[in-house]
Amino acid sequence: MSRYKDLISDFYKIQKGFGYLTSFNLTRGTELEEFQMSLQITLAKSTFDYDEQLLITFTGVKDLEIGHLPGLIGWSYFDITDISKDQLEDIRFKVFEYENNIFSLYCKQITFEITKG
Repeated sequence: MSRYKDLISDFYKIQKGFGYLTSFNLTRGTELEEFQMSLQITLAKSTFDYDEQLLITFTGVKDLEIGHLPGLIGWSYFDITDISKDQLEDIRFKVFEYENNIFSLYCKQITFEITKG
């Protein structure tokens, strides 16, 4: 397995317990960071349990499409595909939230961690 596929597998294992979107934050880096875009989202275990949250950062975001954010009350499910072999410049992943059509994007890097509320 490639390191990107391992990362995707690890993400799915951790994300199973987290699915309720609590934050959606898009930022642009400085000139030193080549103005790359990052999307950071936070997922909670439920709509009332914020003791632990999953913080996910997509770095080097391209072609971000945002769906219908208002009214989102359901669980979020992600499809992440390793597209590193497609040899697209600075793009390794295709990400799609398919349950609620919240967003889709391409990105260079994905990081995630569980944080305490």
